[in-house]
Amino acid sequence: MRKILFILSLFTLTQVSLSFAQAQGRGEEVRDEQGVERMVPAVSVADNYLYLSDVKAGTKVTVMNMLGVSVLSFEMTSDSEKIALNLKKGFYVVKIGNLVQRFVVK
Repeated sequence: MRKILFILSLFTLTQVSLSFAQAQGRGEEVRDEQGVERMVPAVSVADNYLYLSDVKAGTKVTVMNMLGVSVLSFEMTSDSEKIALNLKKGFYVVKIGNLVQRFVVK
């Protein structure tokens, strides 16, 4: 039951985060609820690499499969990184701080 609730909440967060990122534009400065300007992280996947930019160094990044199992976890060492993904084809979720986004490995 907990796993089902976790997956449902993960999908809900994904939808909210994706809507926010699409509305504001990735990699752009936006104001949060307190009026503080911050960058929206840019996430892309190509050629089995995960490209992250506009992410504060030290931010924890977790990649999970669609069952919620963590398959990769690391901390950002700079504001942009290129991470090799040795993952099987399928759908995955990346969590960067409070941002959650889905991606596909082809």
